Amino acid sequence: MRTRVQVYVENDVAMAFDHGSAAWSFEVDVWGRCGQGPDEAKALGDLNSQLGKDADLVVAERVRGDERAFHRDHRPATDAERRATLAVLADSRRDVMALVRACPDAVLDWDDPHRALPSYASWRTVRQVAWHIVDTESRYYLPMTGLGYREPAGDLLAELELSAAHVRKAVETMPADLVRTTNGATWTSVKLLRRLAWHERGELAVMRAQARRAAKAPSTSLRRR
Repeated sequence: MRTRVQVYVENDVAMAFDHGSAAWSFEVDVWGRCGQGPDEAKALGDLNSQLGKDADLVVAERVRGDERAFHRDHRPATDAERRATLAVLADSRRDVMALVRACPDAVLDWDDPHRALPSYASWRTVRQVAWHIVDTESRYYLPMTGLGYREPAGDLLAELELSAAHVRKAVETMPADLVRTTNGATWTSVKLLRRLAWHERGELAVMRAQARRAAKAPSTSLRRR
């Protein structure tokens, strides 16, 4: 018997594509999973492949445009959603730091000339993606939710540790029903949790793939930028 899974779709958003689609699951066992594509059908297909099960994806809600919030996001965050977020963050930060420590500078700073990014993205190397992760959580997601801005540390590994602690405290202590709208962008406690659970895990996959390609690149292309 096929499993029915409710999904929530954002269209015309700047994420993996300048004007793409994103399909989210809010189920705790796959918390923070998001399928992406240039259109809704491809985003749903990507999410289905991530869920790894024979599922009928049923679109429960759609929004259009950047940084909107679903009605589902306005429910109070549950303890289970907080725990799921913290578990994902702990695992992904451990793996990101291990990867950064394991990579020589030539791999950390290799720029793949064939890598295509959306127009707004400038993080092209493994090191830049790691900085993008902490910049996003500590200097974008949390401030947009009204939970404060923190200045970066000078060293990447120190920043990965300090930012992780800052985010963990915010997740543990924030109100369950936080809602904040600024210049048309709406953030809630649930939206923050799902975005945190999604972002670093996805970027870690990008970093690993980039590091593998860098390790295989001719030595003349492994240059500092």
